[in-house]
Amino acid sequence: MNIKESFATFCLTAACICCPAQDCTMPVSIQIDEEFANVPTAAASILYQSLSRVATENGLTSETPTTPFVLTAHCDVLDKSNLPGPPIQTVYNLGLTLYMADTFTQKKFGTAYLTLDGVGTGEVKSYINAFRRINANHSEIVGLINRSKANMMKYYDTQYPNIIKEAKRLASMHNYEEALMQVLSIPVCSKGGEEASRYGLQLYTENLNRVNLFLLNRARALWAAGQNQQTAFSVCAMLAQIDPDAACYTEASKLMKEIKNQVRSDIDFEMREKYRDEIQLEKDRISTARAVGVAWGNGQKPMTTNLMWLR
Repeated sequence: MNIKESFATFCLTAACICCPAQDCTMPVSIQIDEEFANVPTAAASILYQSLSRVATENGLTSETPTTPFVLTAHCDVLDKSNLPGPPIQTVYNLGLTLYMADTFTQKKFGTAYLTLDGVGTGEVKSYINAFRRINANHSEIVGLINRSKANMMKYYDTQYPNIIKEAKRLASMHNYEEALMQVLSIPVCSKGGEEASRYGLQLYTENLNRVNLFLLNRARALWAAGQNQQTAFSVCAMLAQIDPDAACYTEASKLMKEIKNQVRSDIDFEMREKYRDEIQLEKDRISTARAVGVAWGNGQKPMTTNLMWLR
């Protein structure tokens, strides 16, 4: 499957343009501000994992860092007791309030409240065991997310032209990965989803050609500097990384053939296959334009937002 087919398949399977909000995958940021969440530091990561599971099972994705929407939680201790041992067990009854909100406008979409019991050998273990019991299908949680999705859809239906405009500005400065992250934060099933997908594919193709042309030019420079057997191995290893879908692939193939004829020896087959296997694995990991943007987003510093206004 080539890049265009891969991207098209992704768009078709992700959602359709006429899907209602409740059937549409929407982006959300999972944030745990320990001061706001009121949980032990060692238990915060478990709460984060549980909220990520809640998001995934309810049609949200946390793979898009550039979103104004946040899912977070605040915890209150309702009761605490100990069970005789050995070992002595700590029992917590917790009240957990989940929030979904727009952090740009500081608009709270709603809350969901549930109680959790946790038992463990110490405070942290008790918190951890309680958070692991969060039920993603709890009626309060499902109701909160469905209500929030409607608000999120309104945002993307009205703001998608501005998001695409910002992506074009970033692309003009050759910040293709960040631009992809921006444009592909727009859900496929929203009003601007089809336009965003088309532009995302255009960005991905432009970036692919730019990166692969850079590789080709490096290979040419290296070969021009020293045309011998040792250099041939290095140059061919570089050329093997050029994607067959890149605009410069034909030129890269010609250079590979030229090198083979020049050194009068076939470049080691196993070495070329090794590099091709590595590139195929990389293509599998980043097989769509979305993955490029996500990779960029994951390399950024985690977004932190003051959440105290939610209380």
